[in-house]
Amino acid sequence: MIRCPYCGVELEENANYCSLCGEPVRPHAAGNHLSHLGSSKGKREHKELTEFHRLSGLQKRMIFWKISGIILLSGMLIVFVIDLAGNQSLTWSKYPLTVSGILLVNATLVAFWYKRSFLLLLFSFLSVAILLVLLDIYAGNTGWGMQLGIPLLMAAYVVIHVFSVLIRRTERKGLNVLAYSLTVSGVLCICIDGILSLYSREALHFGWSLIVMVAVALISALLLYIHFRLKRGTDLKRFFHI
Repeated sequence: MIRCPYCGVELEENANYCSLCGEPVRPHAAGNHLSHLGSSKGKREHKELTEFHRLSGLQKRMIFWKISGIILLSGMLIVFVIDLAGNQSLTWSKYPLTVSGILLVNATLVAFWYKRSFLLLLFSFLSVAILLVLLDIYAGNTGWGMQLGIPLLMAAYVVIHVFSVLIRRTERKGLNVLAYSLTVSGVLCICIDGILSLYSREALHFGWSLIVMVAVALISALLLYIHFRLKRGTDLKRFFHI
């Protein structure tokens, strides 16, 4: 009896091909045995890679979701057992358990609501808001989760949603995408500055964010100018005098 060098199944002595995986098991010459194995292995790896690329977007997202679920649930079970065995109650493990649970929720949202961007962002925002409130409660319930965390989170999600809509409606993508991203980043900085001032001083005050906004506005304007000049057929080398 001989064994297939690829899958290990036992074969007949006179077998030329594996009955399980279909790979040839008897090269004609001993000298080219290694090269034959190497080429067959390369073909098999190429075949597996090609098959992966042939998967649909939904199949790839399902693979991502299953792998994420296995990793997160395994980690949650391990920290839960260790904390329970050592302290006879949930102490430090509630932090990784909560974060892992929220990550699993968001991975599920991405896997099944990939094309429903508004619902995806809405439920992702709600899940992360719950996470912030729970972390605040775990830390002593000082109120920063509701007063600071959720407003900052809402500003970030609104800016991301506006940016994603703007990119989807843009027909010709180039330097304008970078300009838009810089602009929305500046807007987000203004929101952060205002929310922090309301939380700390109980008054709306803008300082560093205005400087950031002016800087990114100038750079964005330059990028948009270059983008639309190139759109009209201006050669890049001629434009930069190269």
